Amino acid sequence: MKILIVDDEPLARERLVHLLTEINQENQFIEASNGLEAIEQVNNEEPDIVLMDIRMPGMNGLEATKHLMNIDNPPAIIFTTAYDEYALQAFESQAVDYLLKPIRKERLEKALNSCSKLNKVQLEQLGLQNREISYRTHISAQIRGTLFLVAIKDIYCFLADHKYVTVKYDKEGILAETIIEDTLKSLEEEFATSFLRIHRNALIRKDNIEALQKQNDGRMLLKLRGLPEGLEVSRRHFSSVRKLMKT
Repeated sequence: MKILIVDDEPLARERLVHLLTEINQENQFIEASNGLEAIEQVNNEEPDIVLMDIRMPGMNGLEATKHLMNIDNPPAIIFTTAYDEYALQAFESQAVDYLLKPIRKERLEKALNSCSKLNKVQLEQLGLQNREISYRTHISAQIRGTLFLVAIKDIYCFLADHKYVTVKYDKEGILAETIIEDTLKSLEEEFATSFLRIHRNALIRKDNIEALQKQNDGRMLLKLRGLPEGLEVSRRHFSSVRKLMKT
């Protein structure tokens, strides 16, 4: 099997390679030190199994796994963790395999033989019960079979259009956009601290607000730094926009 080992500690990765080699010398190994690198390696190498540490800088293991669930054929995930017994109940309730550090060879072999692929419902519940993800650091979209990430800090707005949501964002100083399958409602709930609903089809980043302008026809347009065109503010959401701008 091709196995991706994701851990921010080099010694932990080295130990896993050693144990996996003892179990089967024909296994192939790829390594990553955080969630972002893990996604890149999955795009490039298409591993069968990912041994995913949970607490890592940059992007943790639960968020990386959430993004990986968006691809057509995601790898099986085995979490590696130093959680105590109480926190591990969440994993057990979702029938998700995990390895408690320090990892033993026998337990690792058992996990490899019995691991199955997560489904999205399991992953959502796992994240909720562990409270490890306050919100994602990135939004993901699948483009021609490759998982593509956009950092939340670079996003200007989310615009709903029928079934899909368009993300407008800064790409190295150039305005870019991509389509995602998240709903505007779920995005509003997840990113309530940094984004604001201004219309039934628009969610904008709060710290990019530049001005609120009244048009000749009475409509109110909100100008965002970095976004050429203004976005309409509905009557329903006008008071919350005004309140935010006053504060």
